[in-house]
Amino acid sequence: MRSLYVPICLTFALVFGSAVTALAKIPKEVMTPYKAYTAAQKDGNEKAIYDNALKAWEAAEEHLGDHKTTGDLANNFAELYALGKNPLKNYKTRLKARERSVELASFYPEVEIAAVELERHIKLVSLSLVLSRQKQGDGGKGQYFNDVERAIETHGMQGSTFEGDLETLRAKFYNMRKDYQRSVDHAQKALQIFETRTDDFTSVYPFIARRTKGDSLKAMDKPILAALEYQHVMQNLEGEIPSDHPFVETAFKSWLTTRSGLEEAGRLDEAEQAGLCECWPFEDYKNKVVPLKRTPPPKSPAVFNKGKHSGHVFVLFDVDDSGSTYNIKNDVLYS
Repeated sequence: MRSLYVPICLTFALVFGSAVTALAKIPKEVMTPYKAYTAAQKDGNEKAIYDNALKAWEAAEEHLGDHKTTGDLANNFAELYALGKNPLKNYKTRLKARERSVELASFYPEVEIAAVELERHIKLVSLSLVLSRQKQGDGGKGQYFNDVERAIETHGMQGSTFEGDLETLRAKFYNMRKDYQRSVDHAQKALQIFETRTDDFTSVYPFIARRTKGDSLKAMDKPILAALEYQHVMQNLEGEIPSDHPFVETAFKSWLTTRSGLEEAGRLDEAEQAGLCECWPFEDYKNKVVPLKRTPPPKSPAVFNKGKHSGHVFVLFDVDDSGSTYNIKNDVLYS
């Protein structure tokens, strides 16, 4: 089963195999930087992790060539976030590593090839979109998307989680290109695939599809529909990720901002009738909590009034039995 991708500082994915004899077949020129890489993991030295992961992959290319281990080391390096003074250069190196990992997926046992190759294909497209945002390359508009389509067809994986992932990435691509209607269409297609898929793979892409659809709807001046998509993510779809996952937190930020805009526009009643929640978490707080005291907001200084400045501040706080607030934290969700 595919594991959920959780954005953390570094991801460590390489597994050489459980048998000691398998390790004995790996040249020392490859094992030396790989062991340095694993040691750096324990020390938490991010630069050493990145540098030695790259050296291990490069050594595998030189001493093993086309080999399963070479593909695994390439995939392992591609998982790491770009570091250093030139992150764009590092992204491009990781893109090459992704391409190589896809190419060498064929060295996996036949029963595993489809899942390994398609997952690496999806990650390749996703990484290419990062470069596209920086106006480097076409974001997989042609080659990478087409490669995934062909792989899905070759392995008979139509209607699978992987196809839903692909449609989600298309939605992200068109959102980046400000072709919002096409973005919504692909996001909706992705959600339909995820709803009817029969495989047992798990994926974060249903959440990304919802978020992307919400962003595109908001850009199309459809804030109520956008807020409902964010709300789906906050409600955690099938409950596959924890409530404090960054996907939920960022969706909450977008939901709160959109809801605030609807309130300012006098459309809050309309939005709540459409299904927008009054508060979050989603419980009936309206009948449980009654304000004991209301304090009007402070008046803005004249300098701000003259410039017509406005904005929002996100604050998390607790309320005691007397109605007083305590444990006040500013911007706690997004730090």
